[in-house]
Amino acid sequence: MEAVKAENLTISYSGKPALSDVTFTLEEGKTLLLLGPNGAGKTTLLKTIACFHREYTGKLEVFGREPCNARELIGYVPQSHALNERVPLTALEVVAMGGIYRRGFVHFKIPPEVIDRARKALNFVGLGSVENKLFRELSGGQKQRVLLARALMSDPKLLLLDEPLSALDPSARAEVANVLDKIKRMKSVTMIITTHDINPLLEIGDLVMLINRRLIAFGRPEAVLTDEVVKSVYGPMARVIPMGGKIYCITGDFHVHRGGHL
Repeated sequence: MEAVKAENLTISYSGKPALSDVTFTLEEGKTLLLLGPNGAGKTTLLKTIACFHREYTGKLEVFGREPCNARELIGYVPQSHALNERVPLTALEVVAMGGIYRRGFVHFKIPPEVIDRARKALNFVGLGSVENKLFRELSGGQKQRVLLARALMSDPKLLLLDEPLSALDPSARAEVANVLDKIKRMKSVTMIITTHDINPLLEIGDLVMLINRRLIAFGRPEAVLTDEVVKSVYGPMARVIPMGGKIYCITGDFHVHRGGHL
């Protein structure tokens, strides 16, 4: 089944196009890595799929429905969380929030069954040991995994992740990438992941899309990630490096580290 289908999609803000003439199909259970420089339209596309932004022309369907009619099927993890860290919420309570939203209202007395599901979600992302620790005291990588656990509480069929590796050190990026790989393998959730650093995610990406206010390329990573295509998006300093039977992208933001780790 088609999880997301776009045909001649143009997304605008106040009548001014931000992303133009995009056509692609993402099958259910597949993972799409979405690349492009700052201002390319990556977040705009995610927000439109999630029905947070509605100004568009062309066709856009999520599991055969218009995006706003498929919101219960979608989990969304933004680049920056909106939690007020002055509120002393524990990691477990933050995850439980994903199971207690009802028409915009948050229940302050969390039902036991929701707590149980939240605990299982925390264990799934490898953070069962920090359930009683305050969210604000967690590391950046731990916070990102907590937010992933929260998104999983609604059992989404489509998970949209905006720069989940942003501002993380290499170790934390690897931890989050491992959780995304686990979600792909064990939950069969369709995912669209925007990223500047594609290298830690290449092994879980079934498809890659490069955009820069329009669609540049879409397809299998080995077909799309060529020097010519990457340079057309990121400029002449960008390149693709074969290494150990794999390919790595240098886009100017991230570099190959010794030992082949990126």
